[in-house]
Amino acid sequence: MDRKNIQEVSKQKDSAWTLSGAKNTPESSTDSSEGEAASVGRQEGLAKTNIRYWKSRLLQGSYTRDGKKHQVKEWSVKIQHLGRRMTFALSTTNKDLAASKARKIYSTIVSEGWDAAEALFNPAMLVRKDDPSLGDFFAEVESKAGLRPKTFRNYQSALRTIVKGAFKIPEEKSRYDGRSGGAREWAATIDAIKLAALTPDHVQKWKVAFIRAAGSSPIAEAAAKRTVNSYIRCARSLFSNRILRFIKLSMPNPMPFQGIEMEEKGNTRYRSKINTELLVMAAKGELREVYPEVYKAFLLGLFCGLRRKEIDLLEWKSIDWANNQISIELTEHFKPKTEDSDNSVEVDPEVLTELRKLMAVSKTPFVLTSENQPTTKPDRQYYRCKLIFEHLTKWLRSKGVEAAKPIHELRKEFGSQVNQRHGIYAASRALRHADITTSTRHYIAKQQRVTVGLGHLLTTPAIQVVPPNKNAAQAST
Repeated sequence: MDRKNIQEVSKQKDSAWTLSGAKNTPESSTDSSEGEAASVGRQEGLAKTNIRYWKSRLLQGSYTRDGKKHQVKEWSVKIQHLGRRMTFALSTTNKDLAASKARKIYSTIVSEGWDAAEALFNPAMLVRKDDPSLGDFFAEVESKAGLRPKTFRNYQSALRTIVKGAFKIPEEKSRYDGRSGGAREWAATIDAIKLAALTPDHVQKWKVAFIRAAGSSPIAEAAAKRTVNSYIRCARSLFSNRILRFIKLSMPNPMPFQGIEMEEKGNTRYRSKINTELLVMAAKGELREVYPEVYKAFLLGLFCGLRRKEIDLLEWKSIDWANNQISIELTEHFKPKTEDSDNSVEVDPEVLTELRKLMAVSKTPFVLTSENQPTTKPDRQYYRCKLIFEHLTKWLRSKGVEAAKPIHELRKEFGSQVNQRHGIYAASRALRHADITTSTRHYIAKQQRVTVGLGHLLTTPAIQVVPPNKNAAQAST
């Protein structure tokens, strides 16, 4: 199929474009020898360097327009390599030439990569989906955007959640069944929806309904707005220009999040409710001897301001005992959240004294000892020290730390304590934020008390005061 044919098919908005296997096409049925060759090619398990293998893999497209099915005469082929799959139009009705071309494309992909193959054989030759599904879009983004696996999964999950709500797809328990295939089936249901079906109108209605479902409580409404903002921020990142420039799909117009506004954030600044002195005394008495791993996690959170993932994979070799520093750096198992996160944290010498005592009985390269090993699947949320974090979370809640994420609350308290002693800029550096805005908006509690200063007047004896104009009237008489 040449460029003209591709453009012609792309204009058929009401057409259903499909690809049929060679054995189901009129051409293959009229030539029994070729059909037999294709069948033999599959059965014999031929190598992909064999022309007969590719003859057995050829496809012919068809489309439906005005209720009538039309057959495309030129051959196409689907090629899969290293988890990526694409369909190439071969621009010929000759099966031998088509098979030869398919083999050449595959050889180029294997030897030089997908991008080189597309450039060599002309991007216009690539069959372009004119009505892609969400699944098609996800596959393109995952293979070309260069996102971290975990970041892509977060964005994908956010968009699926919005689509589920927008199209009122029922919630099923099987959605969370990763072992028996329920999660895959649920994802497939969402991914089958056409991308063009998700309009800004759908997204706006979902957003309003989600917030209304929170009820009339101002606290619940504020939480719902923050959740909505988080979903939208993640999902719309998939449609950024930085990503779309690589996507060879026909994108909808308007885009799903065009014109969608974020909700007012409200006051998200951290408000300290922790009595650090009492909390530290309790940790020393209840955790240090009995639960040393939980105690170490507590120290790294409150005294060093480390994130959960940083605590989980921190190694002893990252501690500079001589200079009282902990380095948050790239290791075999850990990659910092951002470039700014890749830095050193200044630590009180007393904290390192505590850690040094605990290191003496440690038998692993990690500061926190766990039976679990670091994950080899970076696209999933996984903590080596999950049980330790669960124990610490439960303990913190028992001490009155009622935040949704008690361990992260320790990091916020760390930032506020640094701010109180050394100022906002020092706190932002200690938290390793990219800019000071994040520090002030979310992490820094207002510790300094600023009052009108008139309270002492309420402790002085009361006296009777005569207005000046009344005194003047009395004097005149």
